[in-house]
Amino acid sequence: MLIGKINDKKYQKLLVTVREVKGAKLIDFRIHHLGVDGELVATQAGVSLTVDQVGQAIELLEEAKRRVTEQG
Repeated sequence: MLIGKINDKKYQKLLVTVREVKGAKLIDFRIHHLGVDGELVATQAGVSLTVDQVGQAIELLEEAKRRVTEQG
């Protein structure tokens, strides 16, 4: 299930999806590029996280954002 897209480059996007693997629900962050037919094609570049791992990742991203904005 597609949750959203982040434009990375003209021909590349980061897609956030929810998928199930062996009965476990995962949140997948994966780079997709535009294929010759104009459709988005998944690459191997990305990561799948459990719900618990996503919570940890959010905390780390918020801390990184705080540090970057403090440095100006």
